[in-house]
Amino acid sequence: MAKSSNLLLYLSVFIFIITKLALAQTCSNYKFSSENLFESCNDLHVLDSFIHYTYNSSSGNLQVAYRHTDLTSKKWVAWAVNPTSTGMVGAQAIVAYPQPDGSVRAYTSPVSSYQTSLQEGDLSFNVSELSATYQNNEMIIFATLSLPVSNGGNINTVWQDGSLSGTSLLSHPTSGKNIRSVSTLNLLSAASGCGGAGAGAGAGDSKLGLQVSSWAGNQPGFSLALTVLSVSLSSPLQQFN
Repeated sequence: MAKSSNLLLYLSVFIFIITKLALAQTCSNYKFSSENLFESCNDLHVLDSFIHYTYNSSSGNLQVAYRHTDLTSKKWVAWAVNPTSTGMVGAQAIVAYPQPDGSVRAYTSPVSSYQTSLQEGDLSFNVSELSATYQNNEMIIFATLSLPVSNGGNINTVWQDGSLSGTSLLSHPTSGKNIRSVSTLNLLSAASGCGGAGAGAGAGDSKLGLQVSSWAGNQPGFSLALTVLSVSLSSPLQQFN
């Protein structure tokens, strides 16, 4: 009886993990409703965010789509490149928020201090084709940046969200996830290094799989489920790509 209970427990855990992996949203399984196509993408490690991008090293143009999910209409978002540092000050930001009439405002804002109110202004590089959409609690910012790079193709990026009061942007939280939303993006490689993040789609799935394998390997009678789990991590999830 005890063995049957243990097996049922193991199988329940197994089914829960497989379901979580299958439903996990990653940048690689996302399909844009428009004709926008991007060569690379990263799952950002905090604030339910993703960055899709294509970089043309000849022209220095960086096409981006920044996505922020699980977002209410009372929130603003921003994604930025910081050419001079790794944090907020010096960031060249693109900001977007839903307006009361249902439209979305998107604009550029250079950040010169921590007391910024994200006022509109020109960035240190040219930005074109700027637009944003808000549907199904997801904000997407589209833009093309004229951004010749050095430093091996690495750029410092920052992203944020905060609350709205009407159409006024309130300060974002200064603790938790909002102070960890920084990353290094390598434009010359399909892979990019995120500060503390799984850089590409599937990184979190693989880590979870290793943790499950370590646990399951010590549980008697769980070898069959572990085998199925190993197969599932290496093949079915890739069908969403």
